[in-house]
Amino acid sequence: MKKYFFVAVILIVIHDLPVSAQNEFSLHLMPQFTGPAGSENFEPGFGARAFLDWGFLQLPRSMGLGLSLGGGFSQLGTADGSKFSLYEAALGPFFRRRVMDRLTLRGDISAGVYNYRWNDDSNSRIRFGGSFSAYFHLLPSVSLFASGGYIHYAFSENRPLNTITAGLGLSLNLGELLRPEARVRGEKTEQQRVFPVSYAWYEKNSIAMVKITNNEPNSITDISLTFFLERYMKEGMVFAVLPRLLPGESAEVPVTALFNESMLDLTENANSNANVLIDYRSLGAKKQASFPVQMPIYHRNAFAWDDDRRAASFVSARDPAASLFAKYTASAVKRYMAANPGKFGNLPGNVLLAAALFEALNLYGINYVIDPASSYVEMAEDASALDSLNYPYQTLMYRGGDCDDLSILFCSLLEVLEIDTAFITIPGHIYCAFDTGTPERDEEKEGEEGEGWRTEGLIEHEGRYWMPVELTVPGEGFAEAWRIGLREWRRFAPQTVSKFSQNENSSGTLPPLRAIYPMRESWDLYQPVSVPGAGDRLPAMPDEWEILQRFEESAEKL
Repeated sequence: MKKYFFVAVILIVIHDLPVSAQNEFSLHLMPQFTGPAGSENFEPGFGARAFLDWGFLQLPRSMGLGLSLGGGFSQLGTADGSKFSLYEAALGPFFRRRVMDRLTLRGDISAGVYNYRWNDDSNSRIRFGGSFSAYFHLLPSVSLFASGGYIHYAFSENRPLNTITAGLGLSLNLGELLRPEARVRGEKTEQQRVFPVSYAWYEKNSIAMVKITNNEPNSITDISLTFFLERYMKEGMVFAVLPRLLPGESAEVPVTALFNESMLDLTENANSNANVLIDYRSLGAKKQASFPVQMPIYHRNAFAWDDDRRAASFVSARDPAASLFAKYTASAVKRYMAANPGKFGNLPGNVLLAAALFEALNLYGINYVIDPASSYVEMAEDASALDSLNYPYQTLMYRGGDCDDLSILFCSLLEVLEIDTAFITIPGHIYCAFDTGTPERDEEKEGEEGEGWRTEGLIEHEGRYWMPVELTVPGEGFAEAWRIGLREWRRFAPQTVSKFSQNENSSGTLPPLRAIYPMRESWDLYQPVSVPGAGDRLPAMPDEWEILQRFEESAEKL
């Protein structure tokens, strides 16, 4: 009864101790063969041994030190046919090294006492010995081992008893059995800026970098990393799968996430607590670890000019305010054109609609307002600088904005009418262009009167003719906005130009480059969004008759 009580106390103590790679407890059970060495009075016999290990020090190269406390029973034969029984207990240090994932080699030395019984004689004496073992790990908690050793028993001055032992046994890692622990460490090493407007982009692009380190004594396999941010994700997303990590090995991987539209509710910056799950196999056993990651998220208007195409996310044909403004204006123009067929000759329909929208915005009271805190001129020069852009409904509500805000609004109005748009960037400035719908030039009909519309004032890009529109001059009229936009475009060298084919400026260097980014190509990277509340305050439209009057004057100038 005392024996079972002692075992129960040991198990309770082990369960309450902090189990770690430096504090490991194992129980070993082994039947053993015992053979006398150099003695004619004793014959081989059998017995059993049990011992408890405390591994308290982990060394480099998968080595470790610990203490072992154990006891055993053996029964030997004697020359006169009687039985010689040994009961022993010993304590001593051990040294081990894991040479392979499933193989550990170990050496022990021990000293203790033993009690022998032989016929009517019984006595206790000291003993000491050593052993060598090899462990094959089936699971993190279960191993098989083979052991061989040598023990010296101080039997008498004239007759010492030396034995050779050998056996096969079972080893149980009590920490892994009672309270399995995942020995994998994770930490965030790098944080990218997270903008709600680009929430869909992060499914394939990094929001952070994390480092995973294997602290298991063996290699781990089938490693799966899952990221989850409550409220902004419906479920966790597996962002990396690693086939294998050696003991002590680390891997740094980018974190991606499938966010949902809830991010667009953020009107202020937020620090959110995310979680990274690490699922893996250790010697075939499934394990899981996790670690928290603090994730700073900017407000929904935040933006950085590290990629000009990113601004395309703010352009949306689904914006309720932009949709009302565009459709109201377009319906007025269509009724006017139906009542006055052929009035403007061969002017493309896209150009007429764009002119009407431009003049309607002027009547509505849209103004060009430079934001002193985040003007495009300053922000475009520093890709790391943080900017704030307006959604179309906000620019209509504020009746003004910077060049980027006006470009976003005008492109959204045209996209509502299914007219393809593009951003144009030149040093320190952004404006827009739209597809005129003009067909490509036909050389056989070149110069024939009435064939098509002139294309000299348009930008040819990828087989289409785009009309540039400078939106910072709403009071100058659409025709003048076109001319200014064209002049700005021609002032700078194209991106694809060779430096040897362009004239140098007075400083001996090339003028800075220009670029055109078709919206639909940009949307392939940065999907358009429409934010909650965009339809709460719709614009009060100008009088239809005034729009048509301005439209007629503008179209005649074209």
